[in-house]
Amino acid sequence: MTAVDREALSKLALLMLEELALRRGARAKMRYWKSFRLAQFWLGDETARRIVQRLAEGGYIKTEGEYVVLMKRFAPQKSLRAVLRDVYTLVSTGMRR
Repeated sequence: MTAVDREALSKLALLMLEELALRRGARAKMRYWKSFRLAQFWLGDETARRIVQRLAEGGYIKTEGEYVVLMKRFAPQKSLRAVLRDVYTLVSTGMRR
């Protein structure tokens, strides 16, 4: 993994947190967490789950059954649509598999 890949993955993790912050109650089911599903499709299930695992280890999120809950709250500067557009752009063009 190169430094560019690490930087892109860290940006993706931040965008995933931003999406959760914009969701009602700062929680979502895994299957409806769109940034996670985009990461699964473009990067593979293993990479997407590793990102979630690292966020959970850092105390940013917690998994409760089939839900993912944001533990550290912050105020994102973008709309949900803008966050999802950035995620799509990042995973479709910014990373190598």
